[in-house]
Amino acid sequence: MLTPTISKSISLVTILLVLQAFSNTTKAQNCGCSSELCCSQFGFCGNTSDYCGVGCQQGPCFAPPPANGVSVAEIVTQEFFNGIISQAASSCAGNRFYSRGAFLEALDSYSRFGRVGSTDDSRREIAAFFAHVTHETGRKYI
Repeated sequence: MLTPTISKSISLVTILLVLQAFSNTTKAQNCGCSSELCCSQFGFCGNTSDYCGVGCQQGPCFAPPPANGVSVAEIVTQEFFNGIISQAASSCAGNRFYSRGAFLEALDSYSRFGRVGSTDDSRREIAAFFAHVTHETGRKYI
């Protein structure tokens, strides 16, 4: 039979080992993965597309699909943009705030927007974006 002091020491050591194991697991969940695993955009280790695909932070990340060469600026012409913005009420502050130029400038921060997949995929992505924007600003159609 163990003495209370030895029993407490064993319990303390056990607790410390469990905490250390938990600490290492937590560390791995914020990257620090082994070399054959990817660190996902959310900081978890794995080797599937959820980990090694979009947002992969480190490891053997998958290359993104190639861009398709579509020019978003050629699709979102000034006429296209004006057709959407003109549907807003004259009291809408966005009429004076949003412009095609501002959209194209913001587009520089999203180099793959409307440029992956087929030309039809690009057109659908652009249409979905503007449909969402117009819906969220009170319009139900483009």
